[in-house]
Amino acid sequence: MLIFRQHSISMNPLIVRSVIIDDELPVRRTLRNMLSSVAEVSVVGEAGNVTEGLDLIEEQKPDLIFLDIKMPIRSGFELLDELTKQQRFYGVIFVSGYPDDALTAVQKAAPHLHSDFVVKPIDPLLLKDKFRLFYNKWKADKEHELELTAQLEKAFSHNPELGVPSGPRFLTFQNSVALHRIEVADIMYCESANKQINVYCSRQEHLNVPNLTLDTLEKLLPPDHFIRIGKSHILNREAISYLEKGARPKCRLVLGNRVRELLIYASNVWKVEESYS
Repeated sequence: MLIFRQHSISMNPLIVRSVIIDDELPVRRTLRNMLSSVAEVSVVGEAGNVTEGLDLIEEQKPDLIFLDIKMPIRSGFELLDELTKQQRFYGVIFVSGYPDDALTAVQKAAPHLHSDFVVKPIDPLLLKDKFRLFYNKWKADKEHELELTAQLEKAFSHNPELGVPSGPRFLTFQNSVALHRIEVADIMYCESANKQINVYCSRQEHLNVPNLTLDTLEKLLPPDHFIRIGKSHILNREAISYLEKGARPKCRLVLGNRVRELLIYASNVWKVEESYS
């Protein structure tokens, strides 16, 4: 039974939103009590099994999941597999009475933002140390994202009368080796993959941009020029030139002298078709 959901919490971006998924009520209570003394974390919900845990994650969109492994019917590993399949990535701290599962846990969580392991019975000091490791990494990523968001908002402040961007037409992206300034009109499509955004342009090879989510980028790109296709892609409407339907739908984008093709899910074909109207 899902026993707790909290909706009215501070939206302070430096407070980690977390959920606890464990079939044992005493463990959930223990975790909550231990975390209550950590100022940087807020427990926004609890669940007692995988099905309800997935619903809770969908509803609350946490930053961090405290996850049991051995649970009735479906395991914590199955929950993680489902999230990975849906391309929904989080920080994960496993809380388990089976230390032999630690290696498998780390492997299962490899696509996610962060993973760690705490053995039951829970050592409160170790739990806080594990949280701190996550928090330091998460905070740095969040501050970087907020800084980039501020840059994008400044670059794409909209004129409410015209309904189109009135400011600079450029984005500045920075990765570990270089800083890139690109024209928005030159973007053919953006793709979310492996904890980063790949930006494909007509006048240069694609850019790998870490510490940025597709959701953030979608909110700040001009909606009359770009369209979100599923969980992984944003396309430039002006570049879409060809759509192949069937079992393996394919979309072709042409901009300048560059031609790019990408596979899309059949369930998203209608969104591409809509862009033609």
